Amino acid sequence: SLHHPLLGDTVYGPEKQPYKTEGQVLHAGVLGFIHPETKEYMEFSVPLPDYFEELLDKLRKKKDA
Repeated sequence: SLHHPLLGDTVYGPEKQPYKTEGQVLHAGVLGFIHPETKEYMEFSVPLPDYFEELLDKLRKKKDA
């Protein structure tokens, strides 16, 4: 989104990153698509990685401070 880069984005984000990250902080909790051969709808879901949760906690605390 314009002027709202992903956390950890070294191309469009700030030169100095405010938080140490393991790459860009981007996560698809649910991904679904129609299989190109079987035409069956397939859906996959996965929880947030632990370090994403930790970053969210830090961001929430900073917002509330």
